[in-house]
Amino acid sequence: MSMKKNGFTLIESILVLFIVSIMSIFLIINIVPIYNQKVIDTFLHQFEKDMMYAQQYAIVNKQATTILFVPTEYRYTVGENRITLPLLQREYNNEITIQATNFSNKVVFNANGSIRKGGTIHISYKNQTYKVVYYLGKGRFDIQKL
Repeated sequence: MSMKKNGFTLIESILVLFIVSIMSIFLIINIVPIYNQKVIDTFLHQFEKDMMYAQQYAIVNKQATTILFVPTEYRYTVGENRITLPLLQREYNNEITIQATNFSNKVVFNANGSIRKGGTIHISYKNQTYKVVYYLGKGRFDIQKL
C-alpha cells in the first residue's frame, strides 16, 4: 500500500502561522507612529487652509473675519462676528491642544487682510509641539515645529 503525502503536517502549519504573526506584529508597531504623524500633519494642513480662507474672505468682503478657538469643545469657527452663523466650523482630534499665548482664543483679520494683533499659538499632539506665529502687517503666519 502506497501512502501519498498530500497535505502539510501540524508542525509546518504552526510554523507558518508563527511567522505570519511575527510579521503582523512588526507591521502594527510601525503603523502607530505613522498614524500619529498623519493626524497632526492633516490637522496643520487644514488649519493653514482655514486661516488663508478667513484672510481671503476678509479681503473679498471688505469686513473683519474672526477665527474663534473653543478648546474645551475641540473646535474652531471662522465667521464675521459672534452674532451671525459661522462661515466654517472645524472639529479636531481631542488629543490636539491649542493654546493661544498672546490672543484671547481668537484671531481677527481686518478688512484689508492684515491681522489685528500679532501673536503666537501653540499646537500640541502627543509628544509633538508646533508654534504658529502671526506677524503684524500683511497678515502672514508661519508654522514651526518645536
